[in-house]
Amino acid sequence: MYEDNEFKILTVLNPKIDKPKLMNAMGHATAGLVAKASSIESIQFLKYSFNPEAEWASFSLISLSPYIVLEAKNNNQIKTLHRAVAEAKILHNVFTETMLGASAAEQMQQTLAANPEDLIYFCIVLFGASEELAPLTRKFSLFKG
Repeated sequence: MYEDNEFKILTVLNPKIDKPKLMNAMGHATAGLVAKASSIESIQFLKYSFNPEAEWASFSLISLSPYIVLEAKNNNQIKTLHRAVAEAKILHNVFTETMLGASAAEQMQQTLAANPEDLIYFCIVLFGASEELAPLTRKFSLFKG
């Protein structure tokens, strides 16, 4: 068990979506969650520095909190989770089918016009206290890819 697990980043993926699209969606949703967090809460990052004597020396920022990838059985489970975390005001970000299209403007219009009940979810990403997330995510299993 990882020691620093008071908070977690969890993503729940829709296994019915093609994996390349799913990985793209997870990246976009996670980046958006981090952007939201910078104005709402603090996700702590650790700075991993590489050998400073190397010509290409750099560093990486990695979340202190574990990042856990889960999978839903179906779209409806993600929709239900989205509703629950929104009501509980848990930091979250989603990626839906409406967020695909020829341009950002088209994607935003499709998302705005969509009936929330008809959305096809690719993923949802959450950040919060482990004890707060556990009851909402215990029905999901680890992503098997």
